[in-house]
Amino acid sequence: MPIQRPLTPRQHVILRSVARGKTNKDIAAQLGISEQGVKVHISRLLERYGAENRVELVSLTRAWPEAEERAYDELSSDIAGIRRGLDKTFEDATAFGDTHTGNGHPVAANPRGHTNGHRSASRADLTTEVRSLRETLTEINVALKLARELPADADVGPLVEAIRTRVGAALEQSARLDALVDGRRAQDGRSRQTAS
Repeated sequence: MPIQRPLTPRQHVILRSVARGKTNKDIAAQLGISEQGVKVHISRLLERYGAENRVELVSLTRAWPEAEERAYDELSSDIAGIRRGLDKTFEDATAFGDTHTGNGHPVAANPRGHTNGHRSASRADLTTEVRSLRETLTEINVALKLARELPADADVGPLVEAIRTRVGAALEQSARLDALVDGRRAQDGRSRQTAS
């Protein structure tokens, strides 16, 4: 049965998750969608390939997990963890700036840094960038900890603004990296499909 259009990146992720034996609940949590949404995606994949069940679907699509795919999953997981940490740090910095007295400086509501556009990265480059992003999160958390140790009447407005701006830039970088990982994963999946 010929397939006219390529799978979407989300379909690739769901197919590989099914191949790894993940439940609908696990896949839904990974993608941030409902379990019903996962069921719909899987039903469409089953129909598309004429498969009777998940095992046959994986067999027909040759979607068995590979070491490289696990590496992309680890990168995605790392990025998601870093983003959660950055979001929490951003909230903490905002709360600290709002409750600290004597600063006299307004803090912008939601400053976001700017990224400088990067070339498409290899998996090794992505791993290095994720490691760098994790280090940035650590540095930001240290700065916030030091800010909390300042005297109550210290002027923390500029420091809080700098922390929030750095968090914003790191969040943008994490979103870019997440998109790069998904793009590379989809590209690798298309390459494997073409090769088979």
